[in-house]
Amino acid sequence: EEMQETQEQTIDLRGIFKIIRKRLGLILFSALIVTILGGIYTFFIASPVYTASTQLVVKLPNSDNSAAYAGQVTGNIQMANTINQVIVSPVILDKVQSNLNLTDDAFQKQVTAANQTNSQVITLTVKYSNPYVAQKIADETAKIFSSDAAKLLNVTNVNILSKAKAQTTPISPKPKLYLAISVIAGLVLGLAIALLKELFDNKINKEEDIEALGLTVLGVTTYAQMSDFNNNTNKNGTQSGTKSSPPSDHEVNRSSKRNKR
Repeated sequence: EEMQETQEQTIDLRGIFKIIRKRLGLILFSALIVTILGGIYTFFIASPVYTASTQLVVKLPNSDNSAAYAGQVTGNIQMANTINQVIVSPVILDKVQSNLNLTDDAFQKQVTAANQTNSQVITLTVKYSNPYVAQKIADETAKIFSSDAAKLLNVTNVNILSKAKAQTTPISPKPKLYLAISVIAGLVLGLAIALLKELFDNKINKEEDIEALGLTVLGVTTYAQMSDFNNNTNKNGTQSGTKSSPPSDHEVNRSSKRNKR
């Protein structure tokens, strides 16, 4: 049974490869079309997105006691988790929007703050369609938070470790990645179309199609065109469907003379 299943799988794979060879043009055409569409979207439709980031750290008041210092580090880490939520809140970002004269608040969804595990350093990241505006948003957000931290969190020790830098290389879209995805998607789509066409194709084009149905081929005739049936000739060599011309008067006279003799 296992050998039979293996043979069936081999036959199925061969059938798929035959379909690929048969429909190779369709598959490649589909890949070409999807790749062209992906290129149009990547280079002409998709808006580039740039990023800018800055880092800051918030510390609780220092303690001389070692045990208290250990608790202080833990408190700083817990405080960092709270700060991540406060930085991206409207309390801070509404002031950023007002100070920078931004038209809407859509940018607020593109501002994130995070710290690595057991780290007191907070990384503030901004994504925007303009790299220099993204830089200004990041710096302004850090500045406003550092000035409002005492009022919001009762924390006064806020240090900005680095200012944001404008990254002129967009993080999205990525042409190579998008085009690679387009090629793969086009090949998959073309293969799917080829399999569907083969599945719903009920025409018998060759002997193998008959044998695939479990039938035996009894004989093969040569290929014939419709013109072969419309232009049949009779035994005298006259084409069927053509009219013979009536006899002339001279031929009638000769025939009558022969009859008299």
